[in-house]
Formats: sequence, structure tokens, C-alpha cells
Amino acid sequence: MSIESQYDHFISTINQSMANVDPDLVIKIMYLERKLPDVLPKVDLDIEYNPGVDLERKQEIIRWRYGFPVQPTTHGLIAVGRINVEMIEAFSKDKDVRHITGKANPSSY
Repeated sequence: MSIESQYDHFISTINQSMANVDPDLVIKIMYLERKLPDVLPKVDLDIEYNPGVDLERKQEIIRWRYGFPVQPTTHGLIAVGRINVEMIEAFSKDKDVRHITGKANPSSY
């Protein structure tokens, strides 16, 4: 199996596990977790919710549960914090989440 085929299979597996999450974000977080294991990556997480969801309630849940600063957007929330793949997976299991994307960078020490 070529490296390209292996990569396609890997992306497909991520999509099956977390269908509503951008696989590139997951890969970047996993890379940073392994490259810099002493501190979680800093992630600007863009969470898009289904229409009609109470965004204020979701915002309070994220602040209470994770302590992240959260800003509302037109269709969801942006949360910023040190986030790992487990947290992304937890967010993805919320039935109100339509799609999750974002940017991951190394946290400063």
C-alpha cells in the first residue's frame, strides 16, 4: 500500500470517528502533542452549531467545564485554550455541533 493510500485511509478513519471535525485540525493537534509533550497545543476552536441552539447556554457550559474564553460568532462559538484530541472528541459528541474546525499552534512555555 502506497503512502498516499495509507494517508487517505488514515483521514477516512478520522472522518469515521469524528465526522463533524476537520481532520486537518485533529492531525495538527496530534502532531503538536507528540512533538511537544510537556504542554498542550493552543487551539482556536471554531464550533459551528445547528440552527436554533442556545449559544449562550453552550458558551457557559464551555466556560464552566473547560475554563476557556469563548466568543460568539454568527453560527457558533470560538473557544481558545490548551486543547488536546480527547477534548475535541468530547466536543464532537455534542449532538448540537454541526462542524468543528480551528487552528492549533505550539503553546508558549
